[in-house]
Amino acid sequence: METEKPKLNIPKPGFAKAFDVLTVALFAACLVYLLLHWNRLPDQIPAHFGANGEVDRWGSKFELFILPAIAIFLWIGLWVLEKYPHLYNYINLRPDNVEIQYRYGMVFMNVTKNMSTLLMVFIMWQLTDIALERTESLNMPIFIGILAVLFISIGYYFYRMMKL
Repeated sequence: METEKPKLNIPKPGFAKAFDVLTVALFAACLVYLLLHWNRLPDQIPAHFGANGEVDRWGSKFELFILPAIAIFLWIGLWVLEKYPHLYNYINLRPDNVEIQYRYGMVFMNVTKNMSTLLMVFIMWQLTDIALERTESLNMPIFIGILAVLFISIGYYFYRMMKL
């Protein structure tokens, strides 16, 4: 489209709203979990993991607040982008496919936003459990599974948008 991209009012799909609620609820639950166990956490907690899931750096327990800060920053930033699909760069935007492209773009941002946040929730939960000696290492199958869902969904939406 050579002219300015139209601004359309695309309603958010119900599953995207439900995904937002689920993600925010899990994020809040993880923060509550962290705060409930705060006084029992040792001064040094896992801060980094090797490819095998084993802790390879320890840091201050206050570093646990970096992950929620990153999650909040990502969630808000992608939430704003989700609301304005006309601002995205599209490869093959045409008058006959603009609405579906915007819809795919919104869903893409929603999935990316929520999966990124869920990844942070998982890591916060795992760091807390390792510090409390409830587990010994990062659960790599779940970690890789979350990353796989994130990257597969990115690839899927990119493919769908290209196909249009």
